[in-house]
Amino acid sequence: MEQYQEKKFNLPEMNGLSKKQIDLHLGLYAGYIKNINILRAKINEYKEDSEKYALALSELVRRLAFEWDGMRMHEYYFEALGGSGNPGGSLIQELERQFGSFDAWLSEFRAIGMMRGAGWVTLARDPRTGELLNTWVTDHEIGHLSGCDVLIAMDVWEHAYLIDYLPSERKTYIDIFMKNLKWEEVEKRFVGREKR
Repeated sequence: MEQYQEKKFNLPEMNGLSKKQIDLHLGLYAGYIKNINILRAKINEYKEDSEKYALALSELVRRLAFEWDGMRMHEYYFEALGGSGNPGGSLIQELERQFGSFDAWLSEFRAIGMMRGAGWVTLARDPRTGELLNTWVTDHEIGHLSGCDVLIAMDVWEHAYLIDYLPSERKTYIDIFMKNLKWEEVEKRFVGREKR
């Protein structure tokens, strides 16, 4: 069984997100990779006698979803971080078309980010219809819209900003995230995933 490896992200120094904050966050991401590898090995072992280990196996499989989505959501997050925050490209035109204006989309995206709870805000696209959707994902794995492509993943767990901002300063963190968003990466995701 192949082991998952951490992706390396070439992140520049960012305005409003300290190196200490980013390093802590990358360490948490590394933990998801480690846990996925441990869980997969244990699941493989328990599958040999799935009747005997049915209860343990079911819990391990459930936990794998949490760790897996934690890994993937952080990869979406870090891949699109470290940009100028200047929106551009065909995605912006589509956001304007579907939401009425870029500002209307951004206002909704930010408002979802201010909801109480630990989780993620995503801009996702339904590959069947092309509809763009702002969504809330609780923890890492609860609330994903099945089959949708994640274009933007904004981590709003407190660990994403606690070194630099108080929990009550989530709004400031959201502004900082948007100012450091790499729209070129988001555009690449948008253009690279055709309607199916």
